[in-house]
Amino acid sequence: MQRPHDLPDFSNPPLDEVVLGVQFAPVPKYSSVASREVWGLFKNAFPIVEEHLLLSPQFETFGGANPLPDLSSFLEQPPVGTRLWFLSQDLNHLIQFQPDRFITNWRRTANPLPYPRFETIADSFEKNLLLLAEHFKAAFNYQVEINQAEVTYINLIPVGEFAEAGRWFSICNSGSGDVEAIRNNFVQVVTDGGGKPYARFVTEIESVFLLPARKKAFKMSLAFKGKPEASDIPSAIEFLRDGRERIVKQFCDITTAEAHESWGRRA
Repeated sequence: MQRPHDLPDFSNPPLDEVVLGVQFAPVPKYSSVASREVWGLFKNAFPIVEEHLLLSPQFETFGGANPLPDLSSFLEQPPVGTRLWFLSQDLNHLIQFQPDRFITNWRRTANPLPYPRFETIADSFEKNLLLLAEHFKAAFNYQVEINQAEVTYINLIPVGEFAEAGRWFSICNSGSGDVEAIRNNFVQVVTDGGGKPYARFVTEIESVFLLPARKKAFKMSLAFKGKPEASDIPSAIEFLRDGRERIVKQFCDITTAEAHESWGRRA
């Protein structure tokens, strides 16, 4: 995958985490004992395993009285077992797996390894998703049909005071007083060429305290989620690529020129 030439770029972005994921109908006849075979697909690069609670099914629906995503529109049987985390030795990279979900995360940790860039993460995600799909076909005679996809960027911006919001965000003007907290959320519906909605773009900016020292920071999350044009893997990857481009452009639109200079904008 090649980076678009016209996409803004930064040498030192405040990026803390990138998440790419897809959801599909639960694998029929899947049981928890099969999870060891799934881990076997990835354990050379992801030797550490953790168990976590299942994620609930989520679908983006449009046109109803409730403008928010519908968390309960799930017609299949819920998945069984737990959500497994497969972690790389350096803990920067993570695969999350449950019988209806496949997710990859890059996370900034205390080690000095640089952000590997979206193209590297997306190429690895596609390779691993294809490997999982081949396993499902061979072991369960099951064809993965993707019904939702999501890409999320999470940024952390350390600050001295929350009143500095206007320095970093063009959509925030907190004044010069003693600002205790800031929260700014908005949701955009994304439509196709025919005007039909197919995705949501969620932007969240909030003041947080970073542990363990409780240092002040702004957390900015940008998420693009919805149903790809088709249920196959190439369509899902194209959806994620489109979402990433929208996220980067939105990031630039709502942050200031001073912030761009601080983060080393190159294009």
